[in-house]
Amino acid sequence: MPPVYILMTMDCESAHIDVSKHGRSMSSSGPADYEESERSIRGFVETIEAAGYPATLLLHPEVAAAHSEMLLDVQSKGTCLGLHLHPYKLVDSAWQDDLGSYTTEEQRKILSEAIEQWERALGQKPAYFRAGYFSANDATFRVLEELGFRGGSLSNPGRRLATHFSIWGDAESYPHRANTAFRSATGDSELIEVPVAVAYGRPVAQGHAGEAGYEWPYIPHTYDHGAVIENIFSRFIEDQPRFGTYVTDTHNDHDYSDPTANASRNLRGILAAIESVSASLDLEPVGITLDALCDQVREETK
Repeated sequence: MPPVYILMTMDCESAHIDVSKHGRSMSSSGPADYEESERSIRGFVETIEAAGYPATLLLHPEVAAAHSEMLLDVQSKGTCLGLHLHPYKLVDSAWQDDLGSYTTEEQRKILSEAIEQWERALGQKPAYFRAGYFSANDATFRVLEELGFRGGSLSNPGRRLATHFSIWGDAESYPHRANTAFRSATGDSELIEVPVAVAYGRPVAQGHAGEAGYEWPYIPHTYDHGAVIENIFSRFIEDQPRFGTYVTDTHNDHDYSDPTANASRNLRGILAAIESVSASLDLEPVGITLDALCDQVREETK
C-alpha cells in the first residue's frame, strides 16, 4: 500500500492583547488571550494524537513565550515546533505588511527579530517556518536558508491573494528542495518545502481571507472536507508522487477541547475521512511531523 503522509499543522497566533490595532486589521485570526490559546493547542494535539497522528505547531514568538513550558513538554513527546510570523503582529513592531512585500534585506531583519524572540522563549532556534497568509516572494527561501532554517510549509499551490503578497500560481504540488531563485519551482537547496495539499478538482472563487484558488484542508472551513480528501488522495493515485502529503492547517482560536465546537467536529470528520478514503483507494495513512518529512525528502533527493 503506497503511503500517504498526514501532516497535521496549527499556526499559533499571538493573542489579541499582544497585537496592535493595525495588526488586528491586517489579520483577525488569533485567540483573545493565552488561556484560549492553550485550550485550543492542547485540544488539537490531544485529538490528533488519539487518532495516531503527531502535531506540528508553527508558533508566533509571543505564543512561544506564553506557553514555553507546555510547548517544550509536547516537543519532548514528538511534536515539531517551528516559527509562524505576521510581521505586523510582533510586539512593538514597526513592520506594516506581510512578509512577501519586503526586500531580501528587510526579510532578513524581520526574520532575525522573530528568531531572537522565539529562541529567547524556548532556548533553541526555530528550524521550520510558515509565514502568515502563506506570504512570500522569490527572496524568501534564500533568506530562510541563510538564517539556518531546514524546512518549511510556505506554499499554497494555486492561491492568488495579492493583498497579502501570497501568489503561488503553478507552484510545485509535492514536497521538494526549495528553489532559492524562484519560489514556485523545485530547486537544489538544502531547505525543504512542503506545500499545503490542495484539491485541484475543487476551485474556490473566493475563499478564506478572500483568496482565489482551490479548496485546501483548513480545518475550520465549512466545505465538504471528505470530498476534498477524496480529490487530493485520488490525485496521488494518478500522479504516483514519492511524497504524497496531506497537509492540514488551523489556528489556535478554535476550541478543540470542546467536542461541540464546529472546528472540533470538522477535525473528527477529517480524521474519519482520512481512514475511510485511504481504505477505499488502498492507501496507507502515515502520520508525520514537518521536521521528519523534511529529513526524509532531503535524504531521498540527494
